[in-house]
Amino acid sequence: MGEVRKVRTVCRSCHGGCGVIAYVEDGRVVKVEGDPESPISHGSMCSKGLAILQLAYHPQRVLHPMKKVDGRWERISWDEALDTIADRFRKVIDKYGPEAIVIGQGTGRDYESHLYRFANLLGTPNVLTAGHMCYVSRVGASLITCGNLPVCDYEGGPKAIVLWGCNPLWTNPDEYKGENFWRAYKRGAKLVVIDPRRGFLAERADLWLQLRPGTDAALAFGFLHVIIEEGLYDKEFVERYVHGWEAFCERVREYPLKRVSEITWVREDLIRRAAELYATTKPACIHWGVPTEQTINCTDCTRLLIALMAITGNLDAPGGNVFFVPPPTRTVSEFARHRDLPPEQRAKRLGGDRYRLAARVALITPKVAWEAILTGKPYPLKAGLLCGTNPVVTRANAREAYEALKALEFLVVIDFFLTPTAELADVFLPAATWLEQDHVADNWKRHGYVLARQKVVQIGECWQDHKIFMELGKRMG
Repeated sequence: MGEVRKVRTVCRSCHGGCGVIAYVEDGRVVKVEGDPESPISHGSMCSKGLAILQLAYHPQRVLHPMKKVDGRWERISWDEALDTIADRFRKVIDKYGPEAIVIGQGTGRDYESHLYRFANLLGTPNVLTAGHMCYVSRVGASLITCGNLPVCDYEGGPKAIVLWGCNPLWTNPDEYKGENFWRAYKRGAKLVVIDPRRGFLAERADLWLQLRPGTDAALAFGFLHVIIEEGLYDKEFVERYVHGWEAFCERVREYPLKRVSEITWVREDLIRRAAELYATTKPACIHWGVPTEQTINCTDCTRLLIALMAITGNLDAPGGNVFFVPPPTRTVSEFARHRDLPPEQRAKRLGGDRYRLAARVALITPKVAWEAILTGKPYPLKAGLLCGTNPVVTRANAREAYEALKALEFLVVIDFFLTPTAELADVFLPAATWLEQDHVADNWKRHGYVLARQKVVQIGECWQDHKIFMELGKRMG
């Protein structure tokens, strides 16, 4: 038994950025636990973060670069891998232009800034993310509605909390930790849970609304109808800040409780009681989750939720939904320089003419990428680089995703394992877990802290994503 070394670092298994203490013995991490001195998580750590050792030391994890030769994988060096990628990308650019290369990622992590910067310097406007079905519709709708993303001010002492399609104790809630919610709840806040499932929090809620999946926007209309009908809205706020009030009220009147109940399967009396509780208990916040963003009217649903916050006086109010200011560091967007791509290249963004809100946040949807690959319209995609994403499994219409990726002339995948998507690649690059990284941890989050993610160990030949993009960028000139 060797000496045990303790290393402070920061988890990256979700967006939370919880503090971690890793214990290293003989060059191997033997235990991780929450860091009690972390100003974000105060020693708490969820099961996903605690499972990092299973991921880092999994027997099927790939620990070295590989390329496919005659349909079989062969181990290669990093130099050969990066030189091969740079050479193939240059050939595609020379023949078809940089827009013929699609760069893709999974859920946003701290490497997102480097991925976007690489894409912009490459010259391609086509960046494929998970944002179309997670988080970005929330951000985009918030930007065009109130100029920023309103998040729960749990530290401000809300007297009522509406959990709308989220379960912060069991799953990662963007912008929060489960403990933030739990502390506010234990201080005596009233709780409304809107969820088709009767879970741990639904059983403890003052009101549980078991809505029909996908009918969140209709339920929001029901809340608004009650609040406006009963005069429970903040008249001063409406007069000073709300535009189009009369037209909005006219639209809300189209959703009386009887109609909303028929759509959502929630009893009229429950809708009324929940709306009244939210409107009359000050301050109150709405904490909404990804399920609302995976519906066909997700953007309008977000706008309606923000309308609820606004007309009740809970928007940008302590204990309500507030606009937290990130720390004074360079944000993902500023580092990536999304809008520095030449206008002529931005104009080529696939789907930019159809999905203008997505284009505003510099992403494309999978559907337009698959169409361009399979049909060559409006122009062909010939090569791709996918980092931390497995679209064959995670995107809609798996067969179309499979056929499209299979049809690419050249595909690179950065991942931990040979996923179904990675098996279609020509070159595989092994990614480092957060235990193997030196970087700034989630400095764009609204908790306001800048923390160091220290490298704990080196496993195999794995590189952190940031290094991969920087080294590949050097080879591309």
